[in-house]
Amino acid sequence: MKNIFKYMIPCLAVAFGLTSCNSTMDDKASIDAMYEKATTAATSMGNTNADDYQTITVNGSVTNQAEVVEVGFQVSKASDFSAGATYYNVDEVVQDFSCTIGGLEEKTTYYVRAYAATRTAGIIFSESKTVTTPAAPIFPLDGTYTATEMEMDEDGNWNANKPFDMTIAFDEKDPTIVYITNIWGGKMTVKGQYDEAKGTIIVPNDQVVFNYEGYGDFWIHGVKDDFSGYASAVTFKFTALGGKMESGKMAIQYSEGDYTYVYYVMEHK
Repeated sequence: MKNIFKYMIPCLAVAFGLTSCNSTMDDKASIDAMYEKATTAATSMGNTNADDYQTITVNGSVTNQAEVVEVGFQVSKASDFSAGATYYNVDEVVQDFSCTIGGLEEKTTYYVRAYAATRTAGIIFSESKTVTTPAAPIFPLDGTYTATEMEMDEDGNWNANKPFDMTIAFDEKDPTIVYITNIWGGKMTVKGQYDEAKGTIIVPNDQVVFNYEGYGDFWIHGVKDDFSGYASAVTFKFTALGGKMESGKMAIQYSEGDYTYVYYVMEHK
């Protein structure tokens, strides 16, 4: 009797194994259908537009979003995307998606294609399109700027506040003297020394930029970039190509000390 069980147990195990496999096996048509469904995601390009000399807006679409984990665009100066290709992903996987891409070069042709990262078929690319950025405009120093104030929070992070207008005007008699109005949104004017060769405006410290009832005057004071101490002045750096201006970091001070730390990124209107 012992010998019978000795040979029966292995056979029973094999039998159970075969039964288990058969119960989950699909026919070839079912398997092909499953594979086809998993790889039907496809991407295509929509309109591409150059918004200005360094910014483009691109549009794309994707099918079978259920199989897609990420969508976006790939941008390169090379038609085969072999050199300097950069990915720009979109936050949400939706059928139609778009992206505004900045920091590009003027008078440059870029190749753009949409991509979709899928669960089973890797990354799928669309056909490519080209978009060419125009030449950057040349601006004078004086005029009205759209200023974005970057303010440091309690954790030491820089956050962008709502943009507002800031103006720069030359002194009527001395072209090396300029006046900047509306720093910190206070509608007040400070005086600076303009160096055309360096493209800098040096604004002396302790000039009043705001007055608030109950607190009194608020004024500016330069801060070193690494925050190792105060700077001797606040420096604004101007770039005629594109009309860009960026200030050095500064403390907004009042009678009780430093109120906050800011710097400005400005663009000529």
